This record gives sequence, C-alpha cells and structure tokens, in this order.
Amino acid sequence: MKNQYFGDNRDLFKYDLILRIIKEIGSVNHFTFVPMLRPNMPDGEGTKREGEKRDRDKAKAGTGNEELKNFLDKFEDKSKRDIEQLKSFFKKHDIGMTMYYGKNKYFSHQQRQEYFEQLENELSQKSLVFVDPDIGLQVKITRDKHIKYSEVKGLYEHMDTSSILMIYQHFPRKVHQQYLNTRSKELKEKVAGDWPICIDDNEIIFFFLTKDKALRKSLSGVISDYGEFYRLRVGNT
Repeated sequence: MKNQYFGDNRDLFKYDLILRIIKEIGSVNHFTFVPMLRPNMPDGEGTKREGEKRDRDKAKAGTGNEELKNFLDKFEDKSKRDIEQLKSFFKKHDIGMTMYYGKNKYFSHQQRQEYFEQLENELSQKSLVFVDPDIGLQVKITRDKHIKYSEVKGLYEHMDTSSILMIYQHFPRKVHQQYLNTRSKELKEKVAGDWPICIDDNEIIFFFLTKDKALRKSLSGVISDYGEFYRLRVGNT
C-alpha cells in the first residue's frame, strides 16, 4: 500500500470490518497491521484514481460507520496522509495496535525474506493480523506489490490459535467468482488445509485464515452479519 491513498473508500471498508471483528470476537483484542508500505508515486501520478476512490457517494462497505468516515475524511489533504494516524482511531476503541514496517520504512522485493522472517517472531497473541500488499497474493511474476504463499504460510504457522490472519486482494480483470474460487483453493492447499473465509465488494477481497474451529465459527458469523448489513454492496463466502 501507499500513504497517498490513505483514507480512501477501500480504507473505509477495511478498517470498519477490522473494527467490527475485533469488537465482536472476544478472544481477539489486538490489531497487528502489516502494510507492506511502498513509496508514494510522484506528484501528478495516480491523481485521478485518488479522487474517484475518495468519493463517498461511490463507497460500498463501511458507509454505516460515521465515526470512521469522519476520521478518514480528515485526510483529504494529501500532506496529512499517514497510516500511523490509525493508531489514534483504534486507541479510542481501547484496541491495541502494532504497525510493522520492518528494518526500513518501505517494503521491497529484495528484502522480503528478512522482512517476513523478522515479522514471524514479533506477532502479538490474540491478534487480528492484517497483511496489506498493493495487489495481493503472488502471481507468475511476483513483485513488491504481492505477498507469496510461502510468506502467508509462515505467518499462519507462527500466529497463535487465538489469532486471525487477514489478507488483502485486489480483483484482476477476470471472472470474479472463478478467480475467488481459485485463490481460495490455493490458500487451502498451500497454507491452511482449510477453506478461507472471504468477503468482497466486487473490487477487493479479504481472505481470513484461522487455526481454531470455534474461532472460525465466530468469525464466519461476524462476516455473514457484516455481509448482510451491506447485502447490496458486498458478498461473503
């Protein structure tokens, strides 16, 4: 992800959902954020996209959270956009938050092994661990915009049984349901041995992996209720 997009409609969806999960699942009381942060693009690049993604009339999930909307609207000014600001929002809800940058501020493809190996040893217990790459899971030519299945597996294996692993994925220009099924199957076979829980807004997907069956059941209920609340805007599997 990039700081220049902080506060857009995707953030409205992701942080509203994260807040809902942590508040409704008693065994999870910490938010571990792995942004895989990348440098902003030069001024002028991505400007049109920024404007479109901040139009709240086009927002999908998260629109019922007025407090979060008001918080994110403060970052219309590009110079104020910094994901570190999230800590103050979650602190108001008595949710501890750890943000992981690694050795350097920005994530790079060349240093990814060191980045994830160090992170595996720093995971908080009873945590929602959210990994936010620019695009999502690995492709044939994996770049710094992606996370590898082996890295997902490393995080999954090192998190405790009271934690949840959440992964961001952008839909490519493919048949969405077919793509969702393929990625879910790959996560099952390459990482967890069980199907992930998923929710999407037809633009981005969040995949969730758990180790504990009772936690998975609770999470499934929260995701189902969330999807029902925004039933005309999101889907969940």
